[in-house]
Amino acid sequence: MAEAPLLTLDDLRVDFHTPTGIVNAVRGLSFTLGRERLGIVGESGSGKSQTGRAIMGLTPGHAQVTAKQLNFDGIDLLAASPKVRRDLRGKRIAMILQDPKYSLNPVMSIGRQIVETLRTHENVSKSEARDRALAMLEAVQIRDAALVFDLHPHEISGGMGQRAMIAMMLVAGPELLIADEPTSALDVTVQLEVLSVLDRLVADRGMGLIFISHDLRLVSSFCDRVIVMYAGR
Repeated sequence: MAEAPLLTLDDLRVDFHTPTGIVNAVRGLSFTLGRERLGIVGESGSGKSQTGRAIMGLTPGHAQVTAKQLNFDGIDLLAASPKVRRDLRGKRIAMILQDPKYSLNPVMSIGRQIVETLRTHENVSKSEARDRALAMLEAVQIRDAALVFDLHPHEISGGMGQRAMIAMMLVAGPELLIADEPTSALDVTVQLEVLSVLDRLVADRGMGLIFISHDLRLVSSFCDRVIVMYAGR
């Protein structure tokens, strides 16, 4: 018997109402995702990131999100209450944003941010949360995890910041990971290291991954399937 899809999108539309008219950011997108690596590739403004944000429930308030079906593991995401969406975010669905400089809190240490993420979703003690945060930093190939745990985002490199961001998104054990241009701010060598980390974690945990990028070469070498978006379609 075939395994049911983890995520189903049918005719997803994201519209922004502006003073000059309606902007159709996503126009009738449909796909299913299993426990696999799916690439979404396209030029800037093609609707890739808005697709990820619609799945996460992070679309701005003035946007209108509609679909015949937007379903995660049997949960109708469009009908779900704000509390259900909050409980899913971070715990079962996580999203890595483009640049850790803007995604990490500049006034909190790396470790404290990862611990806060974990304790938001699980009832664990501070010491257990610290141990799991350190283990997750090691899992994303940060060598001196105890040192990095106490550093602030401005004290680490872009590549290490991106790995710390991945650790934060994965510490609660999500089943679906959306990675929005996770290597765009990194040099080629660090890109390959981050992709290697993602590849191993997805395989080890049996997760579904949506990998959003404008780099077709990168996506074609890393993903099992590829969707090309253009002008919201």
